[in-house]
Amino acid sequence: MTYIRRRRVRRVLGPDVRRGGSDDAWTCVVRCGGGDGLRGGTRPGVRDTAGDDTGGRGPGRRAGGGPSPPAAGSADAELAIIMDASSSMLQPDEGGTRLDVAKRAATYLVDSLPDSARVGMLAYGTQVSDAPENHAPGCEDIRALAPVGAVDKERLRGEIAGLEARGYTPIGNALRAAADELSPGAAERSIVLVSDGIDTCAPPPPCEVAAELADEGVGLAVHVVGFRADEATRAELECIAGATGGTYRQADDAATLSDSLTFLAQRAIVGYETAGTEFEFADTPDEALFVGQGLYRTTMPSSVGVSLGESPERYIRLAVPEGHRAWVSLTPLPGIDLGVLGGGQGVNARLSAENSSSADCTSTTDISQTSGGGFEPPGSAVISVGGQDAGDGCDGAQWTVAAQVLTGSRGHVEDIELEMSVQFEPLPGDESGTWAAGDHGSAADPAPADTSAPQPVAGGNSFNNAAEISEGAFSDAIVSGEFRYYRFPAEWGQRPVVTVRTGPSVREAADTLYANVYGPVRHEIAGGYESFYEDPGELTIAADRPIKFRNRDANVGGASVAIAGQHYVAVSMNVVGSGPLGVEQPFEIGVRLDAQPSEGPDWVPVNEPGPTPSSSPIGMEAAAPSGEATQGDDDDDRDLVAAPDEDSGLPGWGVPVGVGVVLLLVAGAGWWFSSRGRSR
Repeated sequence: MTYIRRRRVRRVLGPDVRRGGSDDAWTCVVRCGGGDGLRGGTRPGVRDTAGDDTGGRGPGRRAGGGPSPPAAGSADAELAIIMDASSSMLQPDEGGTRLDVAKRAATYLVDSLPDSARVGMLAYGTQVSDAPENHAPGCEDIRALAPVGAVDKERLRGEIAGLEARGYTPIGNALRAAADELSPGAAERSIVLVSDGIDTCAPPPPCEVAAELADEGVGLAVHVVGFRADEATRAELECIAGATGGTYRQADDAATLSDSLTFLAQRAIVGYETAGTEFEFADTPDEALFVGQGLYRTTMPSSVGVSLGESPERYIRLAVPEGHRAWVSLTPLPGIDLGVLGGGQGVNARLSAENSSSADCTSTTDISQTSGGGFEPPGSAVISVGGQDAGDGCDGAQWTVAAQVLTGSRGHVEDIELEMSVQFEPLPGDESGTWAAGDHGSAADPAPADTSAPQPVAGGNSFNNAAEISEGAFSDAIVSGEFRYYRFPAEWGQRPVVTVRTGPSVREAADTLYANVYGPVRHEIAGGYESFYEDPGELTIAADRPIKFRNRDANVGGASVAIAGQHYVAVSMNVVGSGPLGVEQPFEIGVRLDAQPSEGPDWVPVNEPGPTPSSSPIGMEAAAPSGEATQGDDDDDRDLVAAPDEDSGLPGWGVPVGVGVVLLLVAGAGWWFSSRGRSR
């Protein structure tokens, strides 16, 4: 069943509303998404071999080669990695033995882990030989190389380098030992097992041990990489993964082993990846600092049990140059917790701006609501201020912006991670009258975009590393708790149409895909969700009108469809019922741009870290003359992002974007983190 969520019509006090308007009555309620977050049942692990599905590089490799740079990890998830050092790992392999290959892969993984990750490592078979008389002690030969906690890379590298293969393969006992290393209170507890053979110590049968661990509660999954596993070994290892809702990956060479191990580990710990200059909101307007143009990130305490209007306000200041309009977006990141109803905390954010220097100033307010709990892609509150005519009484250096954050009543007060974008848009002069008149948003529902013959793509996990796509069809996969981001250029006069299609639920349970489309300053243009189970699902969302500069004059909804440039698609997945978690759901995305490009200004937002906050206005001295937004027909420039001027914080022009780095993280030890979608 398809649900189309028309672009939110929020209460926005825009440029036509003079200061003094009130929206104190605003109250937002966070509603739960579906799903009880419980695991249940046993099913064969999903076979997901690490094939060449990323443009020939293998998952987790950047185009330039080498591991993706460490990103932020999540503090509420823990991972224990189990290494196989049994005697079978002494068999010759690429560049030495199988153990040598595994040690190189594990070291590569350690180097790629974020410093905030909570990871530990165990190994079996390192101390007692596999002689028949050593069976009893060999089946207890399990050693913790590093306890689960803040990752100690130096220690792990040393322990991995010193591993020697000697003994038995006590997989069942090793799973229990790894589970004991994980904190009971962690929101997500995961184990990644690497093995080349079957358990040689059963009983206990390892698949039964895995099922027992899954029955102990939510948040525990075992993900397995079979290294050169034969048919019998693969069947046992797939059973272990399937019993806990984990994933099995087959690795038949050194590169695939390394890719699998790193991809799964990274995917589990890296959720929404924030970017920008760190800053803090002030408790009072007098203490607030000025911010400039670019990206910022921070945390802010959330309020619970009150209306959004009653939650405490925190402040920044803004100096809007003459002849410019400022766009400020605030994106609160919902907390992901697959063990609770709705997948974690939905979150509301409110932005308001005021300038008391003159009655000529306009006030503005916007509210975002992530209504689907932790599963729905983050929403942004977006306001615009400034744009006054030269010579009026409004002092552009006296804007104060207030932010408020509220989580649902089922949660508790905690720091919410926030990402903020500040943009100064030069306003055009009289030439804007020659551009196409704005539309009122009554475009007919479009036909679905074509999703046939898709090209494989690995989506990013935030606006900042969204995978670059274009018109056409693309394929990817997702698990519950993840976000997938993509970006594509849309010109003046074009209408973005996006179709997301998926097959029947791989989990064989009721699932839901969310999809949102956002504009260049992160305002939501369209959104919806599709529920599916035994039948395929398809969802088509689109802007309610073509992108035109003068849409902002047509009606209150037009401002969201009034900036050309990079647009974004975000996809996430909710789960309902008691099926296993951590199971990939493949899907396709089709992008089509209806209508023909037309004229409009060439300005594009600055997606680089903003200047350091200051007690003095930032950027006022270097403002361009009023109305000097350039007009041009060169569509090639639309792929460029202006680089911030270090002194002014105003847009530079013609600097190529380098932002769309896709997180293609190598595939294996962290499927644990795979079900994560939260920032950090």
